[in-house]
Amino acid sequence: MARRHLAHWLLIAVVCAALPAWAAGPATDTSFSSEAVSVAPAGEFSKVTVLGCRSLSDTGKPELPVKVLRFVVPSDMRVEGVTISYLVEEELQGFHRVLPAQPEVPIGEPAVWADPDRSIYESDELYPRDRVEYLGEGYFGGYRIASVAVYPLQYAPRSGRLILASDVSVALELAPAASRAHPRGRMTARSERLYRELVEGLVENPREVAGKLSGVDVVDEVGEDGFLPRYTPSLEGSPVEYIIITSEEFEPYFQDLANWKTQKGVPTVIRTVSWIEANYPGGADTAERVRFFIRDAYESWGTTFVLLGGDTSIVPVRFGWSAYYGGWDVTSDLYYSDLDDNWNMDGDSKFGEGYAGATSPGDSLDLYPDVFVGRAPAATAIEVETFVDKTLAYVKAADDLFAARNLFMAEVLFPYDWEQGDLISTDGAQHVVEPVLPLIPSWIHNALLYQNYEPYPESHPLTAQSALDSMNVGYNITAHVGHGNKDILRCSNENYVTVQDIDALTNGIDRSGFLWMLNCTSTAIEYDCIAEHFMNNPDGGAAFVFGPTRFCFPTTAKDYFYTWFELLYSDGVERVGVACAMSKIPYVPESSYDNTDRWTQMSYVLLGDPEARLWTRRPVALSAVHDSSVPLGPVDLTVTVVDPAAVDSAFICVVKDGEVYTTGYTNASGQAVLSFTPKTTGTMTITVTAKNHYPHEDTIGVTSSADAHLTLR
Repeated sequence: MARRHLAHWLLIAVVCAALPAWAAGPATDTSFSSEAVSVAPAGEFSKVTVLGCRSLSDTGKPELPVKVLRFVVPSDMRVEGVTISYLVEEELQGFHRVLPAQPEVPIGEPAVWADPDRSIYESDELYPRDRVEYLGEGYFGGYRIASVAVYPLQYAPRSGRLILASDVSVALELAPAASRAHPRGRMTARSERLYRELVEGLVENPREVAGKLSGVDVVDEVGEDGFLPRYTPSLEGSPVEYIIITSEEFEPYFQDLANWKTQKGVPTVIRTVSWIEANYPGGADTAERVRFFIRDAYESWGTTFVLLGGDTSIVPVRFGWSAYYGGWDVTSDLYYSDLDDNWNMDGDSKFGEGYAGATSPGDSLDLYPDVFVGRAPAATAIEVETFVDKTLAYVKAADDLFAARNLFMAEVLFPYDWEQGDLISTDGAQHVVEPVLPLIPSWIHNALLYQNYEPYPESHPLTAQSALDSMNVGYNITAHVGHGNKDILRCSNENYVTVQDIDALTNGIDRSGFLWMLNCTSTAIEYDCIAEHFMNNPDGGAAFVFGPTRFCFPTTAKDYFYTWFELLYSDGVERVGVACAMSKIPYVPESSYDNTDRWTQMSYVLLGDPEARLWTRRPVALSAVHDSSVPLGPVDLTVTVVDPAAVDSAFICVVKDGEVYTTGYTNASGQAVLSFTPKTTGTMTITVTAKNHYPHEDTIGVTSSADAHLTLR
């Protein structure tokens, strides 16, 4: 292979005298091995991939891999330039005819061939011209995230040459700029830690994350006098981490869930849509007024989690416009999560429009989540009770064997009418499920139902009956990768699971888990969809569903699927709403214009409690050693948490209404000291939660005597 070293300065920016002085920004080194390059036959062309990369190519242009790098930058700085300070290149052997990028079609639709772009393929100029491309920026919970695409390969079409960048150093140049993030006045220390750790895991410069969230007051305590929030969002009174938005009819039925959240250390309030309408009179419609309230809660209460407490007739959806695939209104709850800028900047009838050129820049949303949103798809009080019962059963009383088993159901996606012995273009088993299995720990049992089961000895045939039999056993995480619509899940040709079948599931609420839908329109929540039947079955089904409201594009969605499992099992991101939102974030930079990524960002919605923690192994019980009673006045309460070994990072919350609300984490010895001052005699609650443990709930008496007693519960 020819190899050359280039120590040069490649600047990708427009420079003019009026610009302010630049400042050196974050930088990183990345490398690509020739052994990571795969060249596979694809008809008369070759499909070229690089391990750890995906394609960003436009239809008809050479489909070349790209690696997206993300950096956190100061909130008052913008990216002015991207530089390559060091580059080592080598030419790969052979003559290559790279496959032109093809338009992706939804599951079940026939493929459409796009011819090569002659202006590129008849030239020998290197494509792409530049090794790096600035993709833009956005705000994740107030953190300014800038993204850069690095192209490991450049292609000279006429001569068939592929040139690999084996080593490359990339740096950003920054200039002063106002922040466009929606302001955040305060947040709890628990929320600050959550966002900071998520950003640290996302960017190339994690050591620079600290200090990048400016203007936010991080509060350690909810309040000296207990949890006492102002009725409208305010910097005064207690912070509120979790809000439930519902109807006046449903409000009392959500109270048990709100009480549990507050008791365990997540201060929660309920507000009704009618109250929002009365207190936020501006906006184009109810959906915008609800978003105004969420923005206000995020800014002044420090809210992190939002539950939309009702079906779309209770809390409306926003339809985001996509010009992709002929033009569609895509049902989306992302509207309530991405709080920066304006979803209808141009003031027309279409919300969430993507960039289509200088004369049609679209709307100004950045697609990054600011709060983590889930929906309870309940249309009746009974369905609300089912939702709350399932949520509490999952976190408090899940069957321990259920928590350590997963179910994967996968069809052949293309061709639609595949039968055994036919050629396969895209297999849900091979291309979607099998790549995630190595991520899952050995103590998790994976049950595999594949339409194309013969190549996989551990799998069994996927049929409607085998799917129903398995779902009735109950699995912590279930995935359906296949064809479907709002009424059915297909399991093979002319073999369907229907809404009536889902209504008849009896796996029990203690074995109702998380359902991942990689299919079409199964979660079309503006209709009576099959995902809602999973959620609303009082005898089983699912406690959480993550699925699409419109078509699913599997070549794109499989990346989100992989990222979700990587987040859960490799990165320890276990909060349901956080894992679902974070599975989208790596692909936000590719979603500025109308394509399958932007469609997927809009279409995928979460049904379920966004703050609940998913099990990643069999749960065990906690015990806590602490005084059974404490005297009036200042108290330093020592709590030791064991299982029976010491439990590190257990979260403890002590509550006495109107007087005490204090939280803390245990250290490596399983101990924490909580300081508070009860003012009256009575009873306090103490609640302990920890990863893969059932919660511990107890009471502590407050007496007028100085005598205190130790207890092991």
